[in-house]
Amino acid sequence: MLSKDTRIYLEIEKSKIQREKARLVLEKSVALYMIFMIIGVLGFFFGYLTPLMLNAMIILGIIILITGSIPYMRLIKKEERKIDKFLKE
Repeated sequence: MLSKDTRIYLEIEKSKIQREKARLVLEKSVALYMIFMIIGVLGFFFGYLTPLMLNAMIILGIIILITGSIPYMRLIKKEERKIDKFLKE
C-alpha cells in the first residue's frame, strides 16, 4: 500500500501531466487562431478573400479558440476542487 505522501506526490505528477496536455491544446488553438486572423486580414487586404470569406475565417478562428480553451478551463476547475478538498482534510 502506498503511503499518503507517495499518493499525494503521484496525484501532483498526474495533475502536471494533464495540465501540460491541456496547455498544449490551448497553445495550438491560439496559434491556429492567429494564423486564421493573419491569413484572413492579408487575404482580404490583397483581394484574395471576399468579405464573406473573411467573416467565415474570423468565425472559424473564434470557434477554434473556444474549442481549445474548454479542456484547459475544465482541468483548472477540476484541480481547484481537488485542492480545496485536500485543504479541508
